[in-house]
Amino acid sequence: MVYKLVTAKSPIFLVLAYGMFFFFLSIGESGVSIFWAIFLLLFGVICIFIKTKFIINQDTLNYQTMIFRFTVFQSNLSPTDVNKVVFKRYGWATKGATLKLHKGFNIRIVQFIPNDVTTQLEKFAINNTISISKSKDYLLLERREKYR
Repeated sequence: MVYKLVTAKSPIFLVLAYGMFFFFLSIGESGVSIFWAIFLLLFGVICIFIKTKFIINQDTLNYQTMIFRFTVFQSNLSPTDVNKVVFKRYGWATKGATLKLHKGFNIRIVQFIPNDVTTQLEKFAINNTISISKSKDYLLLERREKYR
């Protein structure tokens, strides 16, 4: 199943607004200040178009980050690549997971749509005999969700 990351756009729009303000302030000047204003504007525009996908198949996990249509980072993981899956609570009522890998950086899975990413990841880990760890806060969220 394909999961897409939900990103907060308001901080990016604040960076764009600050960049526009800084750009208009530095129009009469030359040199470094206008360079930084243009850099901020380009950074904000590029950040709007960052997309992240996480795909769970029967025997593989695929994590992909793209800017526009260009793939910046892609990781195809087999069950042997994953050392452990740690389920944690992120924020007040947000469940998430961290994939601890044998080689490479750990991958954090939080705020993906649809919301059942943690349950599907848990099923994947159980089916492929991957070690699972759950924090006390995560177990509390699971109990609360079960009684709803």
